[in-house]
Amino acid sequence: MKVEIVSKETIKPSSPTPDHLRRFALSAFDQFAPSVYIPLVLFYADAPCDGPESHEMPGRMKRSLSETLARFYPLAGRIVDNVCIDCTDDGADYFEARVTGIGVKEILQSPDPDVLKLFLPVDIDSPESFHGRLVSVQLSFFDSGGVAVGVCVSHKMADTSTLSSFLHSWAAATRGGGVVAELPVPDLSTTSTLFPPSETLSILRPVKMLKQKCQSRRYVFGPAEIAALQARAASAIAARPTRMEAMSAFIWKCAMAAGASSGRSLLAQTMNIRKRTEPQLAPSSVGCLISYFTAKVDENDEHHEKDLLPLLVAKMRDGMQDFLENYSKKLGGLESFSTMCELNKTAGELMRTYGPSFYAVTSWCRFGLYEVDFGWGKPEWTSICKSDYKNVVVLTDTRDGEGVEAWLTLGEAEMAAFEKDQDLLRYATPNPSAWTSPREP
Repeated sequence: MKVEIVSKETIKPSSPTPDHLRRFALSAFDQFAPSVYIPLVLFYADAPCDGPESHEMPGRMKRSLSETLARFYPLAGRIVDNVCIDCTDDGADYFEARVTGIGVKEILQSPDPDVLKLFLPVDIDSPESFHGRLVSVQLSFFDSGGVAVGVCVSHKMADTSTLSSFLHSWAAATRGGGVVAELPVPDLSTTSTLFPPSETLSILRPVKMLKQKCQSRRYVFGPAEIAALQARAASAIAARPTRMEAMSAFIWKCAMAAGASSGRSLLAQTMNIRKRTEPQLAPSSVGCLISYFTAKVDENDEHHEKDLLPLLVAKMRDGMQDFLENYSKKLGGLESFSTMCELNKTAGELMRTYGPSFYAVTSWCRFGLYEVDFGWGKPEWTSICKSDYKNVVVLTDTRDGEGVEAWLTLGEAEMAAFEKDQDLLRYATPNPSAWTSPREP
């Protein structure tokens, strides 16, 4: 197998940003966001490898990307002092690659986290996410037919919701026919108005996160197994656990067991705060609009002879309730900035206190990533690729929307134990084939 970059160019917005919009203020949420890229690879099995369409498609993709950058014009700029974006239309990096020696089907039949990173245009933790390009894309064309679209968007300006909006806009522009006009207009101004940037955060610079020897694994949970976990996780506190509560708590439980936890552990669950602020934000609001709530168990919790799952879901429900009552109501008001400072200070303290027993879970479910159609139909599979940071869990949809994929990164010793957990294997399938099409690519 070989993935060879055959061309690179800069794609600039199709129309210049007006002078009065050249200085785009970040929101306080953006200022606190980590300086990393959000990675995603979408695999399309039906993209032809020859003929007029295959030769025309790269040009269409570049033109539509240019149009989309004009629509999301701050993403074509550069961050200045962690306070604003200089919208000088510098553009996005665009790569084309040729894949030989392997087909889409073979990639998807046994997804390899290390191989998947070859389809990304830039390293996830590249300092470019803060100092350089906010968007980079890579189109990898398979000689046997099919294409992988790899996208990296800076977390300083985007979360999964913004990434999804950007991709849907780019795909609609590629298909043409006025489809873009049917999409919501990106809301680029509300977040920095409600959460204005603070000059005190202008001194913040990218912090190199500590990389440790770790391994990433993919597990898939079917709808029947998810329903069984929801039923098992029910308690008086959480009579009807959500899919995400049951999934997060179950993986947390298994990870704690793999880490030989003494019964003391902390979970941080990220959340989209667009519907949590007062006033609520539109789904089309652009930015890194995420926060988190925490749940913790300690040695004195009475769980040694019981199934730990209901207790963990109850702890999560309590953590969510605490966030809604004591934090979310302050977001969007005069206390927004001090509330964010308090949350970030608390996060740092908890990470230091719980150390190796600290886990972070985020959900990419229900963002419509399997609806991104550039003209080849829906993607055969979407992948987040490998993480280099320990104790991180990302949950994504399966193609049919009924199941959930869990990408988990643990230390090498913890992963060796996690993979053997019989309770885990009752509900989850380790790295099954992501290939669903009956036809050959």
